[in-house]
Amino acid sequence: MFEIKNVSKQYNGEFALNNISFAMGKGLHFIVGASGSGKTTLLKIISGMEQDFDGEAYFCGKSIKELTSNEKSYYYNNIFGFIWQDFNLLEDLSVLDNVLVPRYLKNNQNQKNAETILKDLKIFDLAHQKVKYLSGGQKQRVAIARELMKNPRVIIADEPTSALDEKTAKTTMDILRAISKNRTVIVVTHDANLIDNKSNIFNLDKGELIASPQEIVTKTAGLKYDERHSLSIKNAIALTESNVKSKFGRFIISTLALMVAGVLCLTTVSGTIGGSSQGEFDKLIDTYGEGLKDISIVGSFMSAGGTGGNKEEQPNANVTQDIGGLYDKYVGDKRIDFTAFLQAFNDIEVTVSGKEYTVQSTGSTPSINKLVAGKMPTGKVNEVVVPEGFVKTLGISNEQAIGKEIDFSSKMYNWDSGEPVLKDASITATIVGVADTTVYYEYEGKMTEYTVDDSFFFSKAALDDMRKQAEIKKNTMNFLIRAKTPADMISIKDELNEAGIVPLGRFELVEDIVRLNKQTTEQSGSASVIIGIFSVVMVIAIFLITGFMRKREFAIYKVSGFNHAHLNLLNLSERITETLTASLLMLITSPLINIATRGLFSASILNSKMLLTGVLLIALVAVVAYMTTAIAILKTHTIIALKTGDR
Repeated sequence: MFEIKNVSKQYNGEFALNNISFAMGKGLHFIVGASGSGKTTLLKIISGMEQDFDGEAYFCGKSIKELTSNEKSYYYNNIFGFIWQDFNLLEDLSVLDNVLVPRYLKNNQNQKNAETILKDLKIFDLAHQKVKYLSGGQKQRVAIARELMKNPRVIIADEPTSALDEKTAKTTMDILRAISKNRTVIVVTHDANLIDNKSNIFNLDKGELIASPQEIVTKTAGLKYDERHSLSIKNAIALTESNVKSKFGRFIISTLALMVAGVLCLTTVSGTIGGSSQGEFDKLIDTYGEGLKDISIVGSFMSAGGTGGNKEEQPNANVTQDIGGLYDKYVGDKRIDFTAFLQAFNDIEVTVSGKEYTVQSTGSTPSINKLVAGKMPTGKVNEVVVPEGFVKTLGISNEQAIGKEIDFSSKMYNWDSGEPVLKDASITATIVGVADTTVYYEYEGKMTEYTVDDSFFFSKAALDDMRKQAEIKKNTMNFLIRAKTPADMISIKDELNEAGIVPLGRFELVEDIVRLNKQTTEQSGSASVIIGIFSVVMVIAIFLITGFMRKREFAIYKVSGFNHAHLNLLNLSERITETLTASLLMLITSPLINIATRGLFSASILNSKMLLTGVLLIALVAVVAYMTTAIAILKTHTIIALKTGDR
């Protein structure tokens, strides 16, 4: 069965084995010798754990030195069984679960066979007991039962009785003798009391084989390698479930790490950290209304206190300026929501569906806080946006007002002579929008509001017609620009200043927000990078530590027949389970997470739109965790992890 030909192995220039040769068949065989004589080295070579040596070693005609990783995995699951002096069991699993480990690479668990083996070894009553609570003798029987589940042709035992008392050691050897009647059993030991006269003894001394049996060994037919040797997805999930139950604390830590890292990454990608300045601007909008983003462009104005008496809000000079062509320049600008002409009207009479309405003049410049229905008028046809207060006098809803035709007549000031002269003007126009015309201003530290109920905003075509009726020859009209963002507002203001135009608006308030946003963006960019790096480093650290703590567990799987592909499928199954659990946990705890992020960043990050993003981020972090664990699996050296000795 085994043929060893001129095998030598050196460590640091010293021979652990020196040109030894022998053959070994069925039965019980003892490899004996003093410490450092080469016993463990020979065992490693026979088992295929050590393939770097001089000479040749064969099992059933197959070169052990040339076994591939997959072939070795198949051998460990079907041909070779291993019994160790410190048992190498999965301590947190039950006796039955330990015995079933090799069967995860089969199509069925064959639990009945496992129960039969446990009964034969007289430990059936311990089947559901966790291994860590067993005595040394009981653990050794569990280890033997696990290997018998493979139905192996060879059992290799490395000092199987050294951790046992004399009585338990004798019992263990009786079991191995019984097994050796139809298998090859190789026992490495230094205890001569275990050996009887019928045993085959291979005696090593300082790497030299000084005694071996002289009997002729019958050659055994070669073995076939089964390519179907694999871990199914079903069994990977079953093994994951077993690991979660046995190491629930580890599972919870890993799951929480993925969820926390996912949430931290979500604060980065969602812009929550950098959204504080937007939050401050939103507060200003709540206070001053949407009109805070307005830029008024007028041909002339006199120095005066701004709204609320704050003179700093307006230039401290009388201004006359040419604004010709500016409307056409900005009407299609991507930075603006809309433009509107600031044409004031007096003595307004409006007829709708044959009924005449009088609109009280306020003497104020037309104002628009926000559109509450419809759209702003275009310049090509006679269209108008009417005040919400006017719609209420009609006794209809804002939506019902859209599309109605009105006959509008009023008086307009003609300043062409340098003095204001009221002129009649009228137009028939279609209502295309309804506006909230509330004005908000601060007076003596208190916010006050009023509505400008005579704020009608006509299209350019309609205004051109009415101005012609009022004999106004001046081409330019005052208008306002509603910027999309604070940054857009300041950008347009600076642009106008460079062109020599002085616009009107609450620029100081908005500039503070823009400056804050710039500072916050720079700071949040750094913070986002740091948080992102921290999240990834945290996950890598946790899973590296966990992975390297599991090296012994991975090694036990490997000597049970699991290869890297099998272990990485298990790794994938575990990470998917953790990802799903972390995602569910994030969903359940989202209200608490939002409370935390509102306190830290003044924003909620988990809503219906962001939850899916959060799940995807957890999945991405889980990929990092998978790769980290895969590295730990790759770096697991079976011999070192199982502490099988060095000679």
